[in-house]
Parts: sequence; C-alpha cells; structure tokens
Amino acid sequence: MLNFGGFLSSNFWTNYRCQSSASIEDLLNNKECSVDKLLDDDDCLQEFKNFNDKLIKYFDHDKLKVLIDYITVMPTKEDGHSRGHKYPFIAGEIFNCEINQILDKFFEAPVKVKAVAAEEEADADKEDSDRDPSKQESSGASEETPAADASEDKPQEEAKADAAEGAAVDLAAEESKKENDEETKDETEKNPQEQKAEETKEEEVKVEVKAEEKAEEKSEESKDSSDKTEDSSDSKAETEEKEAATTDE
Repeated sequence: MLNFGGFLSSNFWTNYRCQSSASIEDLLNNKECSVDKLLDDDDCLQEFKNFNDKLIKYFDHDKLKVLIDYITVMPTKEDGHSRGHKYPFIAGEIFNCEINQILDKFFEAPVKVKAVAAEEEADADKEDSDRDPSKQESSGASEETPAADASEDKPQEEAKADAAEGAAVDLAAEESKKENDEETKDETEKNPQEQKAEETKEEEVKVEVKAEEKAEEKSEESKDSSDKTEDSSDSKAETEEKEAATTDE
C-alpha cells in the first residue's frame, strides 16, 4: 500500500497550523489591544479558523460578552459603520468556527484572576514559612497589609459606585429631555393643511360671533323703538283725555 507519511490521516489535519499573522501577534502583545481592534484586522477571522491559541485565550468571558452584545444589541445613531455592519457578522462567524475552548466558556463560571493569583501567592508563602520559621514573622506582616489595602480600597470603590450611579441618572435625565423635545417638535410641526383648517375654523367662529352681536343690537334697537311708540301712544291718550275734560267743563 502507498504510504503518504500520514498526509491523508486525520492527525495531520488536526495538528496542522498555519503561520500566525504578524499583525494579530502585534495586537495581542500590545497593552492597548481591544476587541474592536482585533475585529478590524482582516486576518482575525482566519486566525480563529487556524486555531490561534494566543488569540483564543485572549477572549475570556468579558471579551465574549462584547461579541454577544455586538450580535444581540442594536447599535445607536452615534455608533460607527463598523459597529452595525461589520462587527456583528464577524462575531457570528467566530462562533460558527465551533472552537471548543470558546464554546466551553458558556458553561463555565468566570474566574477572577486576581483572587486566584492572591491565593497562589498565599499558599507559596505558607510553604516557605513552614520550611523557614524565620519567615513566619514576615508572612504575618504581609497578611496585615492586604487587609489595610482592602480597607483603603473600600471608600474608593464606594466613590466609584456613586459616580456611576450619578452618571446613570444624568443619562436618564438627558434621554427624558430628548424625548420631551421630540414631542414638542412633533406638536409644533403640524401639517400646513391642518394649520389652514384651524385658521378657517377660527375665522368662521369670529364671523358667527359678529353675526350674533349684530342680531342682538338689532333686537335691542327694535325693543327701544317699540318702547318709544308705546310712550308716544300713552302721551297722546293723556292729551286727548285732558282735552275732553276741558270741553266738558
């Protein structure tokens, strides 16, 4: 049988790795590396398909949450073109690569790296103190310093929490103001046809009011004339009676 040196065997394809991209390596080695910068790189998706271990390990629970937000959260008007038309599709392709190291993180609890490192250091110090009793005093002093640091960090954390709450309240107030301004604009910006219709209605009401006032004036004038005629008729009757009385005398 022909033997191709394992070229056609599954071990070759599972262990095969292309040379990693230089731009991705530079980003991962840079302290200012971010998810957006990696997604903007043209070689990012290909590096995921090549199972770049360093790139895969970079995407911890927080970074994966960013990718999920790109897919599930609608972009705002302030976001750029890449946020709405590039990042969601690249994030979906990354999950479609079905990398076990990434998919397993959906079923794992996020690990606090600082806490684990502190525990490892404490265990190492205990082992050293057990071996050298002279180091026990120094280890006791080192145990007191983290407690003091923690007590000093609490006010800072509370101040940060208060600042975050204040920023959230300010954002909510700005959003409510924007909504109110939009409502007022909608009310003021009416259709010209509606404005004309309202103006015509107002003019008709004014004409009706004027007609009613004229009718009232005419009715008052007629009443005055009728009163005058009655007074004149009464005066005539009195004069006639007087004349009749004088003639009888």
